[in-house]
Amino acid sequence: MIIAALKFKKPMPEILAKLDEHNVFLDNYFAQNKFLASGLLESKTSGIILVMSDSIEEAKDIMKNDPFYIYDLVDFDYTLFNATKLSPSLSSK
Repeated sequence: MIIAALKFKKPMPEILAKLDEHNVFLDNYFAQNKFLASGLLESKTSGIILVMSDSIEEAKDIMKNDPFYIYDLVDFDYTLFNATKLSPSLSSK
């Protein structure tokens, strides 16, 4: 699993202007079961996407389709981790 941490580089009005496009991007990858969760941090200066992949390169390739990336609104940082325990509701899927 990959933690894709994004940090906003531009003011919030620029982020919000592309939010609908970003949500379409998210919905597409949730529908493909590539994303497990996503959301803003409490600070609202960054966010997290949990990517169902064992490859940082695959996660980077996916994020290249994110309008936030395309319009240079965010920087991404990627962390690979092995989920050795899962909630029973997740492990049955």
